[in-house]
Order: sequence, then C-alpha cells, then structure tokens
Amino acid sequence: MKSWYLLYCKRGQIFRAQEHLERQKVSFLTPLVTVEKCLRGRRIQVEEPLFPNYLFIHFDPEMIHTTCIKATRGVRDFVRFGNQLAVVPDIVVSQIQQRTFDKSVDFRIPTPGDLVSITEGPFVGLQAIYSQPDGEMRSILLMNLLHQQVSKSFDNHQFQKK
Repeated sequence: MKSWYLLYCKRGQIFRAQEHLERQKVSFLTPLVTVEKCLRGRRIQVEEPLFPNYLFIHFDPEMIHTTCIKATRGVRDFVRFGNQLAVVPDIVVSQIQQRTFDKSVDFRIPTPGDLVSITEGPFVGLQAIYSQPDGEMRSILLMNLLHQQVSKSFDNHQFQKK
C-alpha cells in the first residue's frame, strides 16, 4: 500500500535526488517557501526548501524496494524510528501542502519596527529600530543617541535582525 515516507538527502543534492526519483516513477514533495535574503547588500527573493535536505516520497515498498530508493543518487537514507521507516500520515502531508501554497517566509530581512543590532562600522554593538529601506542596498535605522532619537542610513550588511 502506498504511503508517505521521509528521506534524508545529502547536503545540497535534494534536486538531484528528485530528478532520479522522478525517473523511477516515485512521486515526491518538497515544500518550498520564498525567502527574502540580503545578498551582497541587495535584497533578493529565493525559493528554498522548507525542510532543507528532507524529501517526502509517496510509494509502495512492495512495488519498489527501499534499497532501490536508498541507492538513488543524492539520497542518504530513510528517516527511521528504530528499525521502522518513518511513515508520514496523509493528513500531515496535505496540511503541509496547504500551508506552503502561495506563502512566503521572511526570516532575515527586518520589517518596520523590528529591533536590529548593528554589526559593523562606528556604531557596532548598538541596537536600533528598523525604519524603512533606503534604495536597494541601504536601510534607515532609528537609534537613541544621547537621549535623542536619530535616523541614520546604513548599508544592509551592517546590521542584522535580532
């Protein structure tokens, strides 16, 4: 009987594993989220797996042996509980599909009002409040200096969200 199982893939080879599983006619699910990142001072949106290195697969172990799947390029092993393969209930997989459909997650880029820590420059170690972006490579932060709230523009790589 077909069930959902969880595979652990080799680092950075989840897409290779998907390609080879597809050739074996094994259906799979890799929930993706759109994440906004700061790369070389610019904000970009990147699609990343929600569970890095993990792949949900749907197959019947009586039709396709687990050693065939384990020997697939990019696959490290099945996730197990003791000697038993981890079976993921259908309801859990459908909920993951529903929640990742058309949603983006912002882990690193602050939103207005977020507390940030300055990591470079003359204000290193100070805390500030993220105000707004200032072009593609800079942002405006609000800081308390000498009991005065000061607005200053910083490069995006000079601070990080707390």
